[in-house]
Amino acid sequence: MTIIRIPRKFYDDHRERDLETPPAVKENSRSVWIDTTHPDFAELVSDAKYYAEDTAGWNQDSLHWVYAARRLLTAIDQRTGE
Repeated sequence: MTIIRIPRKFYDDHRERDLETPPAVKENSRSVWIDTTHPDFAELVSDAKYYAEDTAGWNQDSLHWVYAARRLLTAIDQRTGE
């Protein structure tokens, strides 16, 4: 089991859209800790990559999702070395 801390904003949005989401191992008001070996982790990463890589279609008010997705991907890279 590899646990990483990710931004709560992106985690909550992903879950609220009824996408496959790994369960929180621990959480607070700003962060959620998840297990990177959970089968639903790949769906979360795929969603984050979609937001992080395509900024052309986003308006200024929606860029917070891009930044949250990038923070999630950075947390994954720092913890897992992927």
